[in-house]
Amino acid sequence: MTKTETISEYERERLENIRQNQEMLRSLNLATTPTIQTTKVVNKGRAKPRTMRRGKENKQTKDTDEDEDSRKQNTDDDDDDSDYGTSTNSKRRTVPAVATRRSKRLRGENALEEVTQVEKQAIETGDFSGLLQTGEEKFGSTTDAIKVNGHYSGWVETGVMQRLGIQGTATEAWESEGGGKFSFKDPLGTGKKISKKMAGNQSVAKFVASKLLRKNPNSYFYRHTEPGVEQWTGDWTDEEKDMFLNVAKKFGCGDKWGLFSTYIPHRVGYQCSNYYRQYVIPAGWIIDDNYRIDSAGSAVYVGNHRRSAR
Repeated sequence: MTKTETISEYERERLENIRQNQEMLRSLNLATTPTIQTTKVVNKGRAKPRTMRRGKENKQTKDTDEDEDSRKQNTDDDDDDSDYGTSTNSKRRTVPAVATRRSKRLRGENALEEVTQVEKQAIETGDFSGLLQTGEEKFGSTTDAIKVNGHYSGWVETGVMQRLGIQGTATEAWESEGGGKFSFKDPLGTGKKISKKMAGNQSVAKFVASKLLRKNPNSYFYRHTEPGVEQWTGDWTDEEKDMFLNVAKKFGCGDKWGLFSTYIPHRVGYQCSNYYRQYVIPAGWIIDDNYRIDSAGSAVYVGNHRRSAR
């Protein structure tokens, strides 16, 4: 990647905000909260305790600000009731001292992302070219990774197409199911707007997709599996990974994820898209010039939005 390429304005602002937040916390120099040992009085049998004997201090309960991970269970200990006369119904509950909260982060604030030295230098110089690498720059040009151009050139998997009676091309599928003019307000091409009331308990997008099995298979399979096939969630298996890479090698990938997913039973289009961005690209299994790898090892889409200073 040449030095003329820059990252997006959003990424630039994110890094600058991280730097400013860290400087603010350092300037505050928050001190560690001292350990506080507290006692809680549980008075049974009387509305008010009797006056305490001279020489005894009145111990009050004070809440401590502590992290959940360091919270300890309270234990009830029988103690002398002499401070409250002769009653035997009163107990003094002692709460053990809790660990000091060591984090200097303001309570309730999200943990800040660490700024690497490379990112810090980029912020100071304004040159962000070193933050993003192509797949080949990251993993080497001799890698066995599959190279794609960001587009899927296939159609619905043959077996699925035959079982469900789907036509052989997108145009044939659309026209055979009534045709019409597609728009975002009328995705079914029926001339009627889709309302939330029509969708019932499911999202409008999922409701619309459910109506397009044979008319727009890409839309249907983006959110639904083949009828009667269970959708799996969670980690992908090695077998599914191999399926994914084989389809990408044969037809390419990067768009039309609904059609792509018909080759991977139990997965839908958006799962394939997420798997691609979160695992496949960062692992270097596929090289797609529409993506760069940032300093944290994550995939960043540059695509048509990539800018070059000329």
